[in-house]
Amino acid sequence: MTQTAATISTKAPRTTPLNMVVTALLLGLVLLAWVLSWQGTLSQAWPQVLLTQTGTFSYVLLVLAATLGPLIGTRFLPQWLTAGIKTGWHGIISGFALVVGMIHGLFATVGHDALSALQVIVPGLAPDRTLAMAMGTLGLWGMLLVYVTWLLRGRIGIRAARALHLLAYPTFVATTLHGVWLGHGSIDPTYILGSIAVGTALAVRLFTLARR
Repeated sequence: MTQTAATISTKAPRTTPLNMVVTALLLGLVLLAWVLSWQGTLSQAWPQVLLTQTGTFSYVLLVLAATLGPLIGTRFLPQWLTAGIKTGWHGIISGFALVVGMIHGLFATVGHDALSALQVIVPGLAPDRTLAMAMGTLGLWGMLLVYVTWLLRGRIGIRAARALHLLAYPTFVATTLHGVWLGHGSIDPTYILGSIAVGTALAVRLFTLARR
């Protein structure tokens, strides 16, 4: 083991009270911003800014999770990273992507072009840019399904959980299309780089499986 590896914990990441407090405070601030936006206390620009930023942040987290996931079990990650570390961080990042995605949907219900809760959670009900919005809704439902079924793998069986986990890829495609189609005449480099990263990781995984 190298000196660098020896100084780094090989244990899976765990939730600490401090992490929980910081996370709760951040969520509280975000929810407060939503309440103030719903009441009209904040300026009309704020809901749109928060909607855009939470969407981008959720997508970046999803890219990280969808890139790390296929690389678990391959030799393309540092060997001192244990399975616990890799799967632990994959789960944490996926969970945060889901939570921030839900907050993104929440901010779609306030502001100048506010949608109803039903229009946010049911694909195809949004009155404007219906297909793009439907992709976002499907992406969020996909993230929820993948995350929850993996937590329930002990009940539904590991084989079923792994099969459902493959829905992460169409989920990623749906969220990418959601962001691209809502763009205004240009594609954000985030979606290009994210697609390259996930596509490369998936190709590496398939190559590794083919060589076994």
